[in-house]
Amino acid sequence: MKNQKRGYFNLDVAYKRAAERLSTLEPTLVAERAGIQFNRANATFSLPFLNREYQISFPRGEVLHPDGSAVSLYRAIIVLHYLITADGTPLQGHWVSYRHLPGGDIYIEPFRRRALTPFLNAFAHQPDRFQEAAAALGGRRAALGGENAVISVMPRVPLCFVLWPGDDEIPAAANILFDAQAPSYLPTEDYGHLPAIVCAEMKKIVPSD
Repeated sequence: MKNQKRGYFNLDVAYKRAAERLSTLEPTLVAERAGIQFNRANATFSLPFLNREYQISFPRGEVLHPDGSAVSLYRAIIVLHYLITADGTPLQGHWVSYRHLPGGDIYIEPFRRRALTPFLNAFAHQPDRFQEAAAALGGRRAALGGENAVISVMPRVPLCFVLWPGDDEIPAAANILFDAQAPSYLPTEDYGHLPAIVCAEMKKIVPSD
């Protein structure tokens, strides 16, 4: 993980802090709150992440693919943040915009640049591709307008992608929504990055012509 590109914050420091915090927690309680399994025999959490299942060692906090290769440091930090933040509060089933998350106003422009605009640019005029990609990631429709799909990135982290395709007269529009209980599972800043990961995965599934 050490040689990976650094991003908007010091990834090494963020990873180390999250791993240290995880090591102080009771693993069975962490698993219960996060809605995942903890294998005491090999001291490992199993965490579904999109169409993968990551293994997280305890207490070291290494995040690995099933084949033992390391998950990107960027994703590993989000995974660890999920484990140390999850408090087990039931989701509300009510969608809110990024701006309505705690401190969302602070990160709204990076969120738009990093997640919302790439999603809109990729699928604005190809809603069928969006639905195909979302379905491949386990997406399901929500009782909302437009072309939409709810994708569970982790067990208690659903994201709702909404697309209103454009035409010759009306420009396309998009939004990405979060469960109102989202702060119980990740920091707001991570929610600014997570949809970008999902969008990148969707673009891999249905690449542009």
